[in-house]
Amino acid sequence: AAKSALAALLLCGGIQAECPGLAGLKLRRGVNTRALGRHVPLPTRVTSQGRRMGMRRKGLAPRAESLAGLPDFLPYPSLASAKETVTWIEGRGMPGQVVNPSMFGDQLRLVAAKDVPKGEPVLTIPSSACITRDDVDKDPMLSKLTKGQDTITALALWIMKERALGEDSEWSPYFKTLPLFTYSPITWTPQERATYLRGSFVLREANQRVEALEAKWINLAKIINDNDETFGSLRSELTLQSFLDAFSVVLAHSVTLENANQIALVPLAEFLPRIYTPKEVKDKKEFRMDYDPSLDAVTLLCSSEVKQGSELYISEEYGLSNSELLLSRGLVKENNDEDFIPIEANIVMADVLYGAKKEILQAYGFGENHKFVVYRDRLPLELLSYLRLSRLSNTDDLLKLNFEVDKAVSEMNEYEILQLLLSEARTISGGFAAPDQDTDRFILRNPETTIPAKLGAVLRMGEKQVISSFMDAVRTRLAPIRGIPTKKGMENQNQEIIDMFDTFESIPKAPQKLVKDLKDWWTDENNWKDQD
Repeated sequence: AAKSALAALLLCGGIQAECPGLAGLKLRRGVNTRALGRHVPLPTRVTSQGRRMGMRRKGLAPRAESLAGLPDFLPYPSLASAKETVTWIEGRGMPGQVVNPSMFGDQLRLVAAKDVPKGEPVLTIPSSACITRDDVDKDPMLSKLTKGQDTITALALWIMKERALGEDSEWSPYFKTLPLFTYSPITWTPQERATYLRGSFVLREANQRVEALEAKWINLAKIINDNDETFGSLRSELTLQSFLDAFSVVLAHSVTLENANQIALVPLAEFLPRIYTPKEVKDKKEFRMDYDPSLDAVTLLCSSEVKQGSELYISEEYGLSNSELLLSRGLVKENNDEDFIPIEANIVMADVLYGAKKEILQAYGFGENHKFVVYRDRLPLELLSYLRLSRLSNTDDLLKLNFEVDKAVSEMNEYEILQLLLSEARTISGGFAAPDQDTDRFILRNPETTIPAKLGAVLRMGEKQVISSFMDAVRTRLAPIRGIPTKKGMENQNQEIIDMFDTFESIPKAPQKLVKDLKDWWTDENNWKDQD
């Protein structure tokens, strides 16, 4: 549950097809989409731009960190503030930290201050310097707000309250390094989302998230207004925008502590990028952050020896697509191999074979509606089998279906499902249409382009690459199929043209054929005289 809360939490809808077997585009909550099946190879809002300009005036301008050649645009603090936070942590019971904040180009990161043997903590954060749901629930001011709320919301409310206290907060050193917000679409204006996410399935999800958070804030604001004696002067700082900002920060920078079964805000974790390394990579170095009960602290351990000056990070179990990265962390990666397009397949109750098809799907672990993901380099085998089943109209053909192998039931059935997929891909691709001067590459090259615009451009480019590869794969499968489906079966798609040329070729021979037919009729060869 904790991992799902910190992942992309995608749940979106989209295009509805007019035929059974292909329905809207949707995604489940944060899951490892790569592992899904086998594959064949209300208050007036301050604008996001205005807030970012305000940050620059205050000297807190976001720094762009390079990752795979593309800026991540995460707003980082100064190097001095990071060092101050390290000193603050040491003062809370963990002296002698073996890490140093350091600049890697324009990136602020943590590096090992000395060689650290395998199995020893590279970073140790005392539990007294971390914030969990239990800590928030004990806060007398926040307990009225957090009752019945999820952990992410509770931690966001804690950030809002402590930030509002300013230097009076004992956590003020931490807030000098924790970003004010991320570039998740939930912090964008409605116009920014509509413009920069145009065509992407992320647009609907982002809008749904904002609507849900706004509805949540209405209830929270009512509690705040009804308890003036509790919140007092802080009321003016507790706004919808600050709530959205804090929520985005928790999504991006909180850490799942499996040993404590908690989601926590851990100081300095904001300087540890999340890195995914495929399992097939040999001798890979993995860093894991978790709670150590023997030390009563959160530690960062490495799978091998850490050399002095090595950059530290947190290893992830699986990679995230740009849609998940943008929604949960406000960043994207160029040429992200994890990018995908979600497709939902279904069967309809009006189908005369609905009952039999439902039983077959349940036997293979599928439902009446099932969501599949398509990557740029492979198609899910189960999607093809599911669609083949959805288009069958003959009971005998049900016995030919096999979900374990990529085998067509019939040429006509294969033609139908491939045309369905091709039509869906064309519809998705059409949603990205834009004037030439507003293309994604132009947006990235333009120095005046805003950060949300660049993030949206990279997101759309990745999705369009998946769609293009998907369409090519479908066309390749369609190429050997010569014909079109009719009531009589598959017929040559050029049959009408062939018949027309056959007619043209027969015209010069028509007089000769007529004379021969008359001669045959007149002579005894046809025995016409013997006929009644």
